[in-house]
Order: sequence, then structure tokens, then C-alpha cells
Amino acid sequence: MNTLKITALALGALAAILTLIVGGRELALRMNAHYSPREEQVRHDTFECSASHTDGLVRELRQIRDQYRAADPAGRSALADTFKHDADGFTCGDLPADIQSFRNSLG
Repeated sequence: MNTLKITALALGALAAILTLIVGGRELALRMNAHYSPREEQVRHDTFECSASHTDGLVRELRQIRDQYRAADPAGRSALADTFKHDADGFTCGDLPADIQSFRNSLG
């Protein structure tokens, strides 16, 4: 009888530990699924407004502008669409004056 009680207690303790482990993992997964999109959005917004990203986008827009000026009329349409798309996606502050005036000239 004494051995039976010890065995039952050991199995009960093992079941409780396993339940806590599985429950803890489930809770961690649910918390991760809840908070990860918010963290990723903050990381994305921070990167999008970083100086290196902004400088890179301005440099790319200037390259597209120079390619547009050197392109034939058939290629200008695609370059203009690309320029407008990239310039309209700029959300952190104002574009430099030369880029903004070129964007306005494209319509």
C-alpha cells in the first residue's frame, strides 16, 4: 500500500510537471503570436526612417532621374512610373527639393 501511494504521487507529480511544461510552451507561443507583429512593425518603421535607408532611397531616386533624362521616349514612361512609385513611398519627412520638383514635373 505504501509503495502504491508513492508510485501514484510520483506519477501525479510527473503529470503535473508535464502539464506545466506543455502549458508554458503553449502560453509562450500564444504570447509570441500576439506580440510579434507589433514588434516587427516597430522595427520596420524604425528602419524605414533611418538615415541610411533615407539616403539610399534619395540616391536611388536621383539615379532614376538621371536615367530618365538620358532615356529615349519609350523608356521614359517606365522610368517615370518607377520614380513616382518610389517617391510616393517616401514617408519620413520631405523629399529633397530637387527630387520633389522632378516628382511634381512628372505629374
